[in-house]
Amino acid sequence: MTDRLAVTRTRTRPGWLWPAALLLLALLRPHWVEARDSAVPAASHAPAMVAPKTVAGAATETAATAATAATAATATRATTAAAEATPPCPAASAARWQAIVPGVWIWPGAAQEIGPGNLGQVASQILLRDGHRAILIDPGPSLAHGQLVRESTRCALGLTITRVLDSHAHAENVLGNAAFAGAQIEASAATVAGMRARCPQCLASITQSAGAAALDGTTVLLPETSLRPGQQLESDSGRWQMMEFSAAHSDSDLVLWNEDQRLLIAPSLVYQGRIPELAQGSLLGWLAALRQLHRLRPDWVLGQQASRHAGLAATPANSSGLAASHGYLCALAQGVIAALELGRSANEASEAPELALPGYASWAGHAERHGFNVQRAWRELEPHWMNGGELDCAPLE
Repeated sequence: MTDRLAVTRTRTRPGWLWPAALLLLALLRPHWVEARDSAVPAASHAPAMVAPKTVAGAATETAATAATAATAATATRATTAAAEATPPCPAASAARWQAIVPGVWIWPGAAQEIGPGNLGQVASQILLRDGHRAILIDPGPSLAHGQLVRESTRCALGLTITRVLDSHAHAENVLGNAAFAGAQIEASAATVAGMRARCPQCLASITQSAGAAALDGTTVLLPETSLRPGQQLESDSGRWQMMEFSAAHSDSDLVLWNEDQRLLIAPSLVYQGRIPELAQGSLLGWLAALRQLHRLRPDWVLGQQASRHAGLAATPANSSGLAASHGYLCALAQGVIAALELGRSANEASEAPELALPGYASWAGHAERHGFNVQRAWRELEPHWMNGGELDCAPLE
């Protein structure tokens, strides 16, 4: 009986408990929902309250931002590693380019005699910018130096040399043509003829002076004949007028003049700290050329080196290459005339005190070339003096 009663109680309990539970739940439900909604923020742990697309977009954007940052960091590390692994351009570090005016640079020649120490680089190289290209005036004495000029122009200045102008037919100026076989190489007809006639011998001579290692691989590369007086050359620095002097330092000397910049380029006519060569030239013709160039009133003169010219007096120590070259050549000419007027002969010229020129004894090449220049000047000036010719050696002012 007891067991049956217990079973009956268990079965009958839902009869009155379930309705009560449902009634209580109905009474409490609105307050529970309101409390839950006010307590849970939109971006909380309750995903049912946030649209699924918004959750996915935020996650994608976050992942993309992280990926972009990671990629940028990786690229930065790779760039830094590449920069550290790549050595600086050796040609740029070896270059001696000096900016003169915007778009014009010079690599000055050494005021020395050609020797192993300077590898033959005693003449200047001059660059004119033309957009992303460059025009080179005189490539230097060898294949190796020409390559250095070409590569330093590329990596230090960001320019490609596409045109080379040879100023005159001397080894230290033009044998670097060998490094520019793909460029347009130009010169005057007389310069091409002079190179064809003399360059095989001058290559042997400069090899002996500078050393075989400096001239290794150097060959004679003749330019095309295309430069004529009166031609104009356009560049970023303005318009250049071409001039040719046919009897000065050599049988053809190229000069460029930029009137707007007051800038004169005369690689073969302007020496500074180095005795000029009269081997293929004319003393009187050279003096006349220098006076004509002076009348242009240049501010800058680019010769063997760069120098200011305007307003400088002609003394051996001044900074104007134009005036200094004129000063030496005039002192040489005046010394010859003075010796002739004293009745000296050509055999006495080398010992004549009038021709010692101690003011120029410190210039490179004095021992090697001054005596030869005396003999050349004597042969030219003796008939000039005997015929009553005059000598204009007033200082350049």
